[in-house]
Amino acid sequence: MESKDIDRHLNDLWKKVSGSEYVPEAQPLPPDIRQGSMDTLRLLRDNFSKAEGEWRALLAGKDAQLRDLTAQLEETKAHLSEIKQHYQEAREKSLNEELSVALNLEESRKLLDTQKKNHAREIALLRELLERTKVEMVSLQGRVEAVRSERDAAREKFSALAAEKRDLDDAKAGLDARLADSKEAVEKTLAELLSERKNRRDDAAKMKDLEGQVKDLTGRLDAAKANWDAERTQWRELWDRERSVWETHRQEFAVWEERLRSEREAWTLKMREAESKGVENAAGLANVLKESSQWSEKVTQVLKLYALKGVELPSVFVSAAPDQKFMGARKSVTRALAIGLAGLLLLSVAGWQAWAWRAKVHYKLLATVPLDLPNPAGLAVTKDGIWLADWNRGLSLKDLKDYSTLRALPQPAGLPLRPGALAPSDAGLWTLDLAQLRYARQGYKDGALTDSVKTPGPAPQGAAWDGYGLWAFDASSGLLYKYGLDPAAGAAATYTLDGVKSLACMQWVDGQLWTLDGKNTLRRYALTEGGFELLSSQPFGKRAALAFWAEAGTLWTIEKAGALGGGYELKRYSLKTYK
Repeated sequence: MESKDIDRHLNDLWKKVSGSEYVPEAQPLPPDIRQGSMDTLRLLRDNFSKAEGEWRALLAGKDAQLRDLTAQLEETKAHLSEIKQHYQEAREKSLNEELSVALNLEESRKLLDTQKKNHAREIALLRELLERTKVEMVSLQGRVEAVRSERDAAREKFSALAAEKRDLDDAKAGLDARLADSKEAVEKTLAELLSERKNRRDDAAKMKDLEGQVKDLTGRLDAAKANWDAERTQWRELWDRERSVWETHRQEFAVWEERLRSEREAWTLKMREAESKGVENAAGLANVLKESSQWSEKVTQVLKLYALKGVELPSVFVSAAPDQKFMGARKSVTRALAIGLAGLLLLSVAGWQAWAWRAKVHYKLLATVPLDLPNPAGLAVTKDGIWLADWNRGLSLKDLKDYSTLRALPQPAGLPLRPGALAPSDAGLWTLDLAQLRYARQGYKDGALTDSVKTPGPAPQGAAWDGYGLWAFDASSGLLYKYGLDPAAGAAATYTLDGVKSLACMQWVDGQLWTLDGKNTLRRYALTEGGFELLSSQPFGKRAALAFWAEAGTLWTIEKAGALGGGYELKRYSLKTYK
């Protein structure tokens, strides 16, 4: 039964108890039935007392039920505060777990599942309380119906015993007092019922608010869980990238250590060979001096023999003091031989220096232009202009005269391109893409991607085009790779470069391979049947160059502007080589 129906029934009962609209006005009774009316009134008074006792019992039960509901609401509030506290603890734990990179994610999930189970259990308890309240209301409605049936029976008895009304007149005063007390009690009961109904409405509103808060908290927990999963995915991707980079560095360090070991062994072997050659030269010089002393001794013996036989010698060999002149002549011959040997040695050193000077590359600074690129990595010069590669801005073309930017090639569709070394060809511009570990060929006009070739190793460096095929270098293996006419088929041959461990840039110039390594050393190689032969090696200036390009007596480089100024500069040198 609804609260409106209960209020309506209570109002009807009050009207009946107070006497308004209870029974129609009766006609005055004759005197002969006054005694029967008194008996009837006494019976009604007894029934009314019984009904009043039952009503008070019902009101006391209702008060007890109200107190139980209030206690249950307090318990519900305590449970809700515990839920809030659990939520705060779970939130703090989740924040700590985020700072420690998700090491205890499974424990937080278990805690959240436990809280969800507790929350579901509490909701089930609340539902059970609501069902119990409904059942109690139904039982109260049944009792109200029973009282109503008794009221109907009392009506019938009162109509049958209306003759005893005179007895009611004698007890009217006491009955009026009792009725006043009953009225006051009923008013208090009604006030309590109204306040109870108001409190119940307030409790229902609070329960709705609490349900909304619970839903909000559930949504926040789901959002935090989704954010945490996304962050964990990002951390996992970052960890995979860092692990691959560390693995690449470890391989490079292992390769560099092996190269250093081989270089040290080769240097030790060269020092031993030079030492053995020095010992052999010293032994040869000692043999020459020994032979010259033996020859002078033989000449002395011949002169003594001629003197003993009385043979006259020319004045050149004979004098007043033959021994002293002979010794002077021998010293002169020895000095002449020493001077001749020293001259031959000086001539050989001068010839070697002249050959080394002609074998080197000679360049002279002509112009310096500042670059507006934050991180340049590649350089190439074509008939269109100067192509520059930057890690952040991509590929751009500058004019050869005023160095203004003519155009910038857009990024190809699909994966982003992080350019490094450049190698222009007839069909397009080959670019080392360090982000995807590939060599990409783009059109000069629109930057469209025409070819894509995977790098031969995890640490690619440099790119060169010899007019027919693409050349690449990998620092992890220390090998130079040559691609065939179809680059997609992979490397067709591999070569080693003496003295090169890592490359900053390389280029084919007049059939020779020019390389600039990480130590800022410029080397030239010639390709022979047995491999690459070193032609020259020289340090390239004081500042390290990031890239170079040589053609037609001109050398272009990208260098740092300085330790104080920062930035980068494009420098142009005059170039001279001797064949």
